[in-house]
Amino acid sequence: MKTILDEAKELGSQIVAWRRELHQIPELGLETPKTEAYICKTLDSLGVPYRKGVGGHGVVALIEGRPGKCFTWRADCDGLPIVEQTPVDYASKNGCMHACGHDAHTAMALGAASLLMKRKDELAGTVKILFQPGEETGNGANAMIADGCLENPHTDFIVGLHAGSIAPHDWPAGTFGYYPGAFMSFLDSWQCTITGKGGHGAFPSLAVDPVLIAARVIDAWQSLVSREQSATKPMVLSVCKVRTPGAAFNIIPETCVMNGTARALSEEERCRIEARMRKMAELIAEASGAAAELVWTRGAANLVNDPAATEEVVAIGRELFGDEAFLRVPLPTTGGEDFAGYLLKGPGTFLLMYTPSPHGPTPQHSPRFEIDDGILWRGAAMAAGSAMTWLARHGR
Repeated sequence: MKTILDEAKELGSQIVAWRRELHQIPELGLETPKTEAYICKTLDSLGVPYRKGVGGHGVVALIEGRPGKCFTWRADCDGLPIVEQTPVDYASKNGCMHACGHDAHTAMALGAASLLMKRKDELAGTVKILFQPGEETGNGANAMIADGCLENPHTDFIVGLHAGSIAPHDWPAGTFGYYPGAFMSFLDSWQCTITGKGGHGAFPSLAVDPVLIAARVIDAWQSLVSREQSATKPMVLSVCKVRTPGAAFNIIPETCVMNGTARALSEEERCRIEARMRKMAELIAEASGAAAELVWTRGAANLVNDPAATEEVVAIGRELFGDEAFLRVPLPTTGGEDFAGYLLKGPGTFLLMYTPSPHGPTPQHSPRFEIDDGILWRGAAMAAGSAMTWLARHGR
């Protein structure tokens, strides 16, 4: 009799095909109508019932077995505003890109749906699969939760997985990573506006240059991580965009606007870096005869994996793939994930799957990001296998 791994391997080429078709239609944020339509069409072909339009363009697939509890698997499906620069013949041409592996997550989840439909009579409960847009914008999970994705039936346990090169690069391809406890940081963004006095570039003494002041602020902010934060506690402050309204080479602008992100793993550190960034910007600007305004936007919560849930999922995974297939991630990451919203509602865990490009690992959010999609069957097997085993062990 074939195992779930055998069936997943046989489905591997179809998972690759789904992923490469999805790769060509990346969409942004919550506005993913083409992706939603593709998912629905594929679920129709598999005979899987679903509800669409959840939280915008999210899809909730439902595979019902015998009466019992509900195991939920989440796959995000949105892309990024990046012009793709990979050499593959299925590269996106629409100015956006799946540069974080969400096409792979969606394809693996479709694979899991296919595997579970074939075994639905063996299911000791219900499996719900969430196809979620808006992860990159940090608001997709909450939008789907608000629209009832965790109810009817109520989700008793939830698992998510992220593919790519996030895991240590000396791991074998296809390895799963786990981390119990606080794993990912708060997903906050900010905007800082320096307002000076515009003037002629030839007469800077008659102006108050906001660009120079912004440079001083950026330089000073870096000490918040390097000198005020413990070296054993991850924190990141990144200035990712600097712009002015200047229209010519010889105009000192009135304002300079900076945008970026700050990441911390605890609420205390989150509040501290916000307060310190604001204070430093205001004082540096004031000392130069300018003004600074920092607007802070709180994004997704920090992702905290339930230790007992993590231990249980890893044990199930090791039964499927062997002990060596699951490795503990050495340290928490300053990456953010709105999957945290689901974990605030009930037990679950978030895994990694190392899927580097055959040419070597490429960073997430890079225009050259690639993965080895030939091993995505492992993710589908993990989703289906963990769902079946968890339901069998927890019954009603």
